[in-house]
Amino acid sequence: MPTASMNSTRGGRGDALVAALLFCASGLCVLSVAAILAFLAWFCLPLLSWRELSAVLTWRWEPFGGHFGILPMVVGSLALALSALLLAWPLGLGLTLFIHGLGPRVLARPLLFVVRLMTGVPTVVYGLVAAIGLVPLVRGALSGSGFCWLTTALMLALLALPTIVLVLDGQLALVAPRLRLTAAALGLTRAQELLRLALPMSGRGLRTAATLGFARALGDTLLPLMLSGNAAQPPHSLLDSLRALTAHIALVVATDSQSAAYGSLFACGLLLFGVSFLVNLGLRRLSRGADVSALAWLPPGRLAERLAVAFSWFAALIVPAALALLLGFLLLRGGGTLGLTLFFGDTPPLDAMLRGAPVFDGLWPACLGSLWLVGLSACLAVPLGVAGGIHLSEAATGRAGRLAVFCVDLLAGVPSILMGLFGFALILLLRRGFWPGANTCLLLSALCLAMLVLPYVVGATRASLQALPEELRLTCAALGLPRWRAVFRVLLPSAGRGVLGGVVLAIGRAAEDTAVIMLTGVVAGAGNPGGLTDKFEALPFSIYYLAAEYQSPEELNQAFGAALVLLCLTALLSGAVRRLRQGLTRRWESGGARA
Repeated sequence: MPTASMNSTRGGRGDALVAALLFCASGLCVLSVAAILAFLAWFCLPLLSWRELSAVLTWRWEPFGGHFGILPMVVGSLALALSALLLAWPLGLGLTLFIHGLGPRVLARPLLFVVRLMTGVPTVVYGLVAAIGLVPLVRGALSGSGFCWLTTALMLALLALPTIVLVLDGQLALVAPRLRLTAAALGLTRAQELLRLALPMSGRGLRTAATLGFARALGDTLLPLMLSGNAAQPPHSLLDSLRALTAHIALVVATDSQSAAYGSLFACGLLLFGVSFLVNLGLRRLSRGADVSALAWLPPGRLAERLAVAFSWFAALIVPAALALLLGFLLLRGGGTLGLTLFFGDTPPLDAMLRGAPVFDGLWPACLGSLWLVGLSACLAVPLGVAGGIHLSEAATGRAGRLAVFCVDLLAGVPSILMGLFGFALILLLRRGFWPGANTCLLLSALCLAMLVLPYVVGATRASLQALPEELRLTCAALGLPRWRAVFRVLLPSAGRGVLGGVVLAIGRAAEDTAVIMLTGVVAGAGNPGGLTDKFEALPFSIYYLAAEYQSPEELNQAFGAALVLLCLTALLSGAVRRLRQGLTRRWESGGARA
């Protein structure tokens, strides 16, 4: 009996320790949101006087003349996001309707595969292809520089399209099966079923897709930075240059960190944070609202159905065509560069890999930097994210649990440039305090990227655990398994596929992000990373730098070669995840059969 009592005491202490660790992991998301908001507010304190605030909330951005107005950038961001949404949302809806029945069934799965493939295309690749391929077309056809509102909106629409399609596809996949018998009883065609029944009952999904698409376009940094022309002025036509808030932050931080111009950036950051907050609140309100569609007013008759079918075919043709053109252009310009010279230049490959010989004109240092960056950010984010997701699913209750879930969702919507601004501001604060030699570096970039991708892992873990059947938990309790042992031995392995999907999504996001590392330590020509406190190179930034600063056609083709390498890494990652998921599925099913 004393032994049993001692074991029970130890088990109770162990459970309490595990619960405390999991609580701390989920609390990191709350602390991350609070830290970002606190830093933005702290650096905005000098702007609280009416004189400073009135200087920021104006239409003139002339730093050398003492004018730091950010309103042109606010208008530019809203114009880009809204125009991209007006292009992407109808195309996404048409493509989704084609997949769900307005087109041949044999094309549904290939089109959905194309959409999922588009989610893995790094933003910098879209920017590179548009800057070299689309901009000259716009310049030749419509005059102007080509770096304008129209070009940027087109690429932002292509960037936001997969998010919209996947949200709408998930909504229709839930609604449509419940309506099959009703539609059959009424003698409706597939088009009538989708347009008259499914869409009016999918209003929540339609609005959610629009909200997420808008947030995706508003929060992007690379495409406005590379394509919009970055003129600090309100645009008057689609061919005018403009500047977005995200690009404005990246441009000013890269050139200035001392003057009042730098201080105005934190007002931009607060605005972006406020938009993320409002988007999150809007999504929560949509999830609780009535599911009534704004498309219920569609006029009856065969004409509307024929127009819907025709538009769905148009979307099904133009979206894969756009991806095919992008990939074809990449292969045409960068395919000939693939080889050892692309990676090592004139340095012998064995010397570079085994002896650490410097590589001056190849991608090897950038590849090493990307691997170090992704590995460090994954080591920081994955354990904490899985632990936080377990706590939110199995232990978080009441107001504290709802607050943690809200902060996770809010953190997931924070634009990546704000993470970079947070890291840069952290270094400035450390320099003013106890660490005068603090500087941006590999470790800082990995930390900021870990904060960026942490909510992906937390959300995927929480959703996967909550999706498990309740019978599984009851079985564990009936077998006498302690709470946390049941979680780690039974529930977590059962949810392994979903958790792994979140981990891979996080790793892919860390591998392709450029905005964060631009502000926290990446530089061109840094060479092989020598330590965690050193500057480094990375593939996404190398692509951006070569596209912006190339001096010869060979250097530009090297940028396309680097883009192909980044795409191949993404494809290999996706393939590895699929194999792991299949292996986990077979293992779980075989284990269930033996049981």
